[in-house]
Amino acid sequence: MSSKINVGFIGLSTKGGWASVAHVPYLKKSSIYTIKALSNSSIESAKSAAETFAIKKYYATPEELTQDPEVDTVVVSVKVPLHKRLITPALEQGKNAIVEWPLGRNLQEAEELTQLARSKDVKTMVVLQARQSSVVKKMKEIIDSGKLGTILSTHQYAAAFAWGATTNENIVYLADIENGANMITINGGHLMDAMCYILGEFDSVTATVHNSRKTIEVRDEKGKKIRDAPLTSHDQMSVSGVLTSGAYASVHIRGGSYKGTNLLWEIEGTHGELQVRGSIGLLQLSSPTLWASFDGGDMEEITPQDEQGSHVNVGRAYDEFAKEGGLYPTWEDAVVRHRMIEAIYKSAATGTKQTYKKTY
Repeated sequence: MSSKINVGFIGLSTKGGWASVAHVPYLKKSSIYTIKALSNSSIESAKSAAETFAIKKYYATPEELTQDPEVDTVVVSVKVPLHKRLITPALEQGKNAIVEWPLGRNLQEAEELTQLARSKDVKTMVVLQARQSSVVKKMKEIIDSGKLGTILSTHQYAAAFAWGATTNENIVYLADIENGANMITINGGHLMDAMCYILGEFDSVTATVHNSRKTIEVRDEKGKKIRDAPLTSHDQMSVSGVLTSGAYASVHIRGGSYKGTNLLWEIEGTHGELQVRGSIGLLQLSSPTLWASFDGGDMEEITPQDEQGSHVNVGRAYDEFAKEGGLYPTWEDAVVRHRMIEAIYKSAATGTKQTYKKTY
């Protein structure tokens, strides 16, 4: 790519949200990237955001944005159901494309987007930023060095924060499974992608999904109940199977946030153990601690020298995307992750072990 990457951003709002806290801190100080233009759901919203973030150009539609000759890369950071519609004009214009995870509402959308991107020969990235976590990178370094010996098993346990007892109007769409933005796709996708990145894909999966709650309470900004909404997105998921490496893996994700364990990830090898502990169950945007034991020694904390946090992980992904031969998840990788999730759903629905294609 060129030494300077000119971004057209879709979904940057003055009302806060993920884009403003995770993308903008990196992009605004970057010597590589410049936000040349933005587009929002209305021209008024786009103008307000442009003024707030000192961006010169703004547009009412993604079609107008992608026709800007100064824009070579389009970033989409909006609700999952809108991903396909908003990024398609960029692909048709031959622009490089960066989209949040999940890439689409389902495997079909992810495959259609990836096929279009390949036909236009554009560079793509999906923001599965847990791969850039200092803790995940250190875990991979230790395992690749052989210090743990042969990996025997791994276990992940996480609380998904949303999909608990309450929610608000801004994210109540997460309760509807048809929107493709749910506990299994978002939290499960990020968490299991980190595991597969380090240890390899599942050879096969056996899964159970469940709704412990049938409804979720919607509250206003003051915490007052507005109504109850149907909760069709699952709030419990367990997955187990053997990885292609031969190690056994199990994953349990539950909706809500708890006083007890919210994130625990263990890896056991013939010569040692690793353990990740976190106060929140969102590996991709938190700062968990890493503990290790080698050759029977006590568990000791390994402190990463690099900064952690949501904007740090996203920023590192941008850095890798800008490099020739950088290490970042492409849309082809996203399709594999969507296939894994589809296999989880199919296993849960049929009660049978499922496999999925592990390369695009």
